[in-house]
Amino acid sequence: MKPIYIAATLQDCGKTSVTLGLMQLLHDRGFDPGYCKPVGQHYVCYQNKNIDKDSVLMHQVFNMQDEPCLMSPIAIERDFTRKFINNPNAAPLEKEILHSRDELFKSHKIVLFEGTGHAGVGSCFGLSNARVAQLLNAKVVIVTAGGIGKPIDEIALSLSLFREHNVEVLGVILNKVLPEKYDMVKDVVSRGLKLFGTKLLGAIPYEHILSTYTIGQLAEEFKYNVLCGQDALSNPVEHTVVAAMEPQNVVRHIRDNTLVIMPGDRIDNILVSILVLSRQTTLGGGLILTGGFEPHP
Repeated sequence: MKPIYIAATLQDCGKTSVTLGLMQLLHDRGFDPGYCKPVGQHYVCYQNKNIDKDSVLMHQVFNMQDEPCLMSPIAIERDFTRKFINNPNAAPLEKEILHSRDELFKSHKIVLFEGTGHAGVGSCFGLSNARVAQLLNAKVVIVTAGGIGKPIDEIALSLSLFREHNVEVLGVILNKVLPEKYDMVKDVVSRGLKLFGTKLLGAIPYEHILSTYTIGQLAEEFKYNVLCGQDALSNPVEHTVVAAMEPQNVVRHIRDNTLVIMPGDRIDNILVSILVLSRQTTLGGGLILTGGFEPHP
């Protein structure tokens, strides 16, 4: 089976969420899919190697046995682009990607490859999404955000680049469609895509909870020291307030699921924020204390 390449029209369209869903769907149907992000822009140190964060996510969520380096062959480190421009040779990079593909297909009948940003991202070092899809001999699914005119324009641009590289685009997944406009948007976009010679594979309604993040994710991302509340790291965050004001003014800005940022020596604002957050209708939000100050227990 040919590889499936999940591309997008822009960053943060929901490409990784769609890939997660497809991986789970394949598992539910009895398959054992592989995963690879050929070119990763955001990496972490994982098993002593620089691995793209999305590859780490898939490796952990699905308890995958593949070597992480096969799931993330190219990590774009500092000065990567400058070094390439000074010595433009994409052949070694392409060799790494093809090696990952071949090794993954030894263990999996189906492998999903996830792109990075829009179709042209990576062109500066010879590995645009379109070029990588061509290299892999993959078929492409494009993910775009909800709407009508803007996503269709962006899809048209992506289609032109993939077609220039003779890559087959299977169709489009429309993500984050407002529920109250779902049927109308789905119908219009479906007809609009036909004008460009492609089709709408599906539409996913917007879910607010998927656009929020948690206190624990913040702590992990920025390596914060968690002073207390280990059992509240799953608290969602929807609003952010910098409490550089008197306590009576802080109160007016704290809503449900608010993250309050303040110096660690502002005991008055700390106490007020805790009081207000504890009275909200749902348990959420939290405090970030700055300046290196830790309040006395």
